[in-house]
Amino acid sequence: APNEPLTRLTAGVENRGFGTVSADVARRFGEQDRFGVRVNVAKRDGETSVQDQDRSLDMFALGLDYQGERLRLSADIGHQYHFIDNPLPSVTPTGRVPSPPDAEKNYGRPWTYSKEKQTFGTFRAEYDLSDALTTWAAIGMRKGEEKNVLANPSSDANGVTRSTRFDNYREETVATGEVGMRYTLQTGPVSHQWVLSGSMFDNKDRNAWAGNFTGFANDLYDPVYVPKPDNTSFSGDMSDPHVTARTRTQSLAIADTLGFFNDQLQITLGARRQGLDVTGYDYNSGDKTSKYNRYETTPVAGAVYQINEQFSVYANYIEGLTKGDTAGATTTLPDGSTAPVLNAGASLAPYVAKQTEVGVKYDGGGLGGSLAVFETRKPVGIVEDQVFKDGGEQRNRGIELSVFGEPTPGVRLLGGVTLLDAELSKTQNGQDDGNQAIGVPKTQANIGGEWDVPGVNGLTLTSRVVYTGRQYINNANNLEI
Repeated sequence: APNEPLTRLTAGVENRGFGTVSADVARRFGEQDRFGVRVNVAKRDGETSVQDQDRSLDMFALGLDYQGERLRLSADIGHQYHFIDNPLPSVTPTGRVPSPPDAEKNYGRPWTYSKEKQTFGTFRAEYDLSDALTTWAAIGMRKGEEKNVLANPSSDANGVTRSTRFDNYREETVATGEVGMRYTLQTGPVSHQWVLSGSMFDNKDRNAWAGNFTGFANDLYDPVYVPKPDNTSFSGDMSDPHVTARTRTQSLAIADTLGFFNDQLQITLGARRQGLDVTGYDYNSGDKTSKYNRYETTPVAGAVYQINEQFSVYANYIEGLTKGDTAGATTTLPDGSTAPVLNAGASLAPYVAKQTEVGVKYDGGGLGGSLAVFETRKPVGIVEDQVFKDGGEQRNRGIELSVFGEPTPGVRLLGGVTLLDAELSKTQNGQDDGNQAIGVPKTQANIGGEWDVPGVNGLTLTSRVVYTGRQYINNANNLEI
C-alpha cells in the first residue's frame, strides 16, 4: 500500500461490447501507518474483436505489509481465472503461405476452448541487524491448472485446411524459497555493497492428453460447421493427469557492487553456484525417460558510468544454468496432419545460457529512455520422425529502444521497439545453420499513454498499441508470415 490512501476504479469497452472493470483500493493503518492493505479486483467479459470469440477474465489479489523501524513484512495472495471460448487458432502452412483471411473472421471451431486458473501466495521478511547489515527470507507457492480443447488447422496455398482435435489437461505446482544478506561498507574512497543469497525452486508438471488424428477438411476463408469428433486416436486419464516432469534447482550467489568517484562509476562482480535436477517421465508407464543432474559455477559482471545527471552508459554479462526444452505431446507432419511425439515429456540436457548487453540510459526528469544492444544464446529442441531431440543453438541479437515519462503535466507515456535477429547455428550437419528461428518476431513495438482529463478530477483516459512483426513459423520450408 502506498503512503497516501488510494481508491481507483477503471472501466473500459472494446469492439463488439467486450467490457472491463477493475478496482484498486489501498489504505495504511496503525501507529505511524505501519500496517498496509491493498486489494486489486478485475473482471473482463464479452465477445472480442474476433467474431464469435468470447473471453472472460476474473482476477483477485490481496497485499498485506508491515513497515517497522527494523522489521519489514509483506504477504501477497492472488487468484486468476481466464477462459476463451472459440479461440482463433494459429495456422501452419503446408506449402506456400496462404493469403490471410479477414482479421475479424473466426475460422476456429465453436467447440474449442482454453481455460486457465492460477492461485499463488508469497511471504517475505526483512530485518536490519544494523545500519549496514540487512537479512531477508521469502517463500512462495503457486498452483496452476489448464484445460484445452483445440483444433489448430494446417492450410495449403489456397486456404484448404485440415484440422485434428487435441485435448490437454495440465497441472503445475511450484514452491520457492530464498534467504539472503546485504552488507554495505566503505574502504577508503571505494564503497561496497555485498550480497549473499541462496534460493531453491521446485516445479512438478502433470499432463493428460487426448486426441483424434483422423482430421477433417475445411476452408480458411469460408469455414463451415464440423461436429466435434470423438477422441479415438488416444485418450489419457483427463481426470487424473500423470506426472511428466519434475524440476528442482538450488542456487548460492555472492556479488559485490563497488562504487568509485562518489558512486559515479559502479562495477558489480559476482559468481553463482547452481544445481539443476531435471527428470522426465513416460506418459503411459510413469517410468523415467530422462534424468539430468548438473552443477555449474557461473559469473556475472556489470558496470554503470553516470556521465552527467541525465546520461548513463552500462554494460553487463551473465551466465546461468537453465533447464532444456521439453517434448510436447504432438507434432505437425509435412502434409499438415498431426501425430504423437514418441518420447513426449523427455527433456534436453540443462545448459548454460549466456547474455551480453551494452546500452545508454537517459533521464531528463519529465522524459527518459534507453537504447541497448544485446545477444543471448540457448539450445533448441526439434521433432524429427516424431522423436524430440537436440536441434542446435539459437542465437538472438537485438536492439531495443524504450521511452517513458511525463512530457507534459497529465500526459504519461511508456513504450518501445525491439529489432530482433534470431538465427539457428550448430544444427545437425549444418543443414539449418543461418535459418531464422521459429516463432521469433523480427520486430516488436508497443506504446501506451495516459491522459488526465483537465477539469474532471480523477478521470484518466488510457490507450495502448502493440505490434508484432514478421516471424518464421515453419523453418523446414523456410516460410514466413
